[in-house]
Amino acid sequence: MMHFSLPLHSHECSASCAGTGAGLGAHLLWGLAVLFWPLLGALNPVSIMAHRMIWTVAFLGIVLLASGHMSHVKSAFQSRRTLLALFIAASLLGLNWSIYLFAVTSGQIVESSLGYFITPLLNVLMGRLFLGEKLSRPQGMAIALAFAGVAASVAAYGRIPWIGFILALSFALYGYVQKTLRMDAAPSLFVQALMLLPAAALWLGLTEEGFGIIGYGPLRPVLLICTIAFTGLPLLLFGYAARHVTLATIGILQYVSPSISFILAITVLGESMKPSDMISFPVIWLALAIYTWDALHHLRDLKEKP
Repeated sequence: MMHFSLPLHSHECSASCAGTGAGLGAHLLWGLAVLFWPLLGALNPVSIMAHRMIWTVAFLGIVLLASGHMSHVKSAFQSRRTLLALFIAASLLGLNWSIYLFAVTSGQIVESSLGYFITPLLNVLMGRLFLGEKLSRPQGMAIALAFAGVAASVAAYGRIPWIGFILALSFALYGYVQKTLRMDAAPSLFVQALMLLPAAALWLGLTEEGFGIIGYGPLRPVLLICTIAFTGLPLLLFGYAARHVTLATIGILQYVSPSISFILAITVLGESMKPSDMISFPVIWLALAIYTWDALHHLRDLKEKP
């Protein structure tokens, strides 16, 4: 019997392209989410986060059962080391979601965007220090430009943007844990959400009449189910990307969602824009363009290799 397989370079290129596409899709959804969360503004931000957990568990449970990968979940519970890593990831995810929803529902989207602009720099730093990832010269130039743009925004902010820094640190650490986990994206995220499910259900039972669903008309249940599109689905895509591309690439892709959020905040949601943003954001977008060009150039070289 003859066996055929893709050449190593072709396989590497395919995985990298798929991972980059998944990461881009995740951040497009997260960027557009700023228009969705205010529709649930009548709910406490922690209650919204609790519902996100519940519906994420339901969504991923269906995905795992349909794909026959529920056995991977069982395997995770047989390893203390894996469970500890998943618990740390779940805690970071819960913290990040809660702070983000507080920022969005309280009209502080610009500061939350700043936090996610800081995150990629932390991703690159962790990749260099902990995983030994190397940067090409254009990538290094892009990161330096991004750092300059973020530094200008922080300096002009006038105070320490605590919301932004907590968001940045929690999500950067979450990306690092996801990168080092030896689990597929779906079972990993399912276990994380499952760990937070009891706290989510307890919170809703104690603070929200009818779990925040019953007695609020037909629209609210529909909106809560739709949180899957901005929670479970993008996290599934992000988890896949984290396993197939470098932390530096994950980091640079993370400029997509805050860029979208920032533009929507000032054009649709009516938040104010500082004069310094007219300089810092174009610099950051230039960095993204340089990094993207270099990544595409690298992928083309891989395709051309025999």
